[in-house]
Amino acid sequence: MPTYTREYKDLDLDFTANPITGDVAKVKNATSIKRGIRNILLTENQERLFQPEIGSGLKNLLFEPMTDITTQLLEEEVRNAIESWEGRAQILECIVTPEEEYNRYRVAVTFRIVSQLEEQRLEVFLSRER
Repeated sequence: MPTYTREYKDLDLDFTANPITGDVAKVKNATSIKRGIRNILLTENQERLFQPEIGSGLKNLLFEPMTDITTQLLEEEVRNAIESWEGRAQILECIVTPEEEYNRYRVAVTFRIVSQLEEQRLEVFLSRER
C-alpha cells in the first residue's frame, strides 16, 4: 500500500548557490516552514507591497508594558498569524515568555507539518525596534 507525503520546497533566502548547478539553493520541509513562520511573525501588516494583508500585528504590542496581558495578547496574535497565513503548519503549542532583563520576548512554537507526524519546534525572539 503506497503512502504519500507531501514535500514542501522554497528558495533559500540566504541566496547560497547550489554547488552543482550554480542556481539558488532550495530548502525543504521543516526548514521551509520554519522560515515561513519566522517571516510571517516578523512582517508587519501593510509592509508587503502587493500583499499588504500578510503579516502580524506583533510590533505594535512590543511597545506595550511587559505584563501578563501583553504576553497573552502576543500569544494570541502569534497563533492567529500562523493559522491565517501558514497553512502547511498545525500549531500544537505556543509559549510566549517575557525576558525583562533583555527587553524582549521569547516565542516558542511547536507545530506539526500537515502531511507528517513529527513535531517541529521554532524559537523566535521579539524585541522593540525603532
